Amino acid sequence: MVNICGHLRDRRRLDGFYDESVPLLVNCCGKQIFKNHNYFLKREKGRLDYQIIYIYRGAGHFCLNGEWTALAAGNVVLFRPSEPQFYSYYAADKPEVYWIHFTGNACEGILDRYSIENCYIGESSSVRQLFHLIITELQFKKIHYEDVVAGNFYILLSMIHRSLCNALRPSENDFSIDRLICEINSRYMENWTVASMADFCKLSESYFSHTFKQRMGVPPMQFLSRLRIEKAKEFLTANSMSVSTVARLVGYDDPLYFSRVFRKSTGIAPHKFYHSIACANTPEWFWENE
Repeated sequence: MVNICGHLRDRRRLDGFYDESVPLLVNCCGKQIFKNHNYFLKREKGRLDYQIIYIYRGAGHFCLNGEWTALAAGNVVLFRPSEPQFYSYYAADKPEVYWIHFTGNACEGILDRYSIENCYIGESSSVRQLFHLIITELQFKKIHYEDVVAGNFYILLSMIHRSLCNALRPSENDFSIDRLICEINSRYMENWTVASMADFCKLSESYFSHTFKQRMGVPPMQFLSRLRIEKAKEFLTANSMSVSTVARLVGYDDPLYFSRVFRKSTGIAPHKFYHSIACANTPEWFWENE
């Protein structure tokens, strides 16, 4: 058996640590690989802290709600304080398992926020990597490691929830939509249309439009328009450019049309937006000396 772990404290306690004086505190984190020996754990009274187990490979066997069940790779198990813990791993299943123990007065709210529960999220290399980062920080204990551990733990919970959402809905088109979003962010000034976007994703226009809006919350052309206006704001803020120049830079050949789109989005004309920024960034003594 391979057991790699990191602990917050130098001393160990089989029943864990309970701390209500802080919102959140990670007690320990680890990785276990079972190659030659079986493993059985029995904690009738559970632990004082919370525990999340992630089965990355193989399988684990857990007694949940009074019944034993085999959980394959990709499953997450949550144990709350004082909840009985009975589970086992068999070498024949070749399990690779990650676990983390945490405590604090805000744990229930945090778990609720990220919808953490017994669930299937799939074999996520991102989740696995975050466990490794937390383990390493707890082992090395470099300056500010507590903050890094807490930050990575929040990211871990976020990735578990994201993976859960992906597992609950068809995700075959997520990658193509992600690629399109990256492409649009770097080529926002080009002549994109719904047809060209759908073609980029190798989807029909109607299915693409539906999938894009479901994924991003807005129709594709509205997403592009918002992105262009945000880029226009950056150009107007950082450079002394004419409105027509900014319009061309963000993909509008007609400055008048660009001005109408800008005003509809921001409530102010581009030249007035520029002057409002210029006045805000100019010290009062400059105007006093005019």
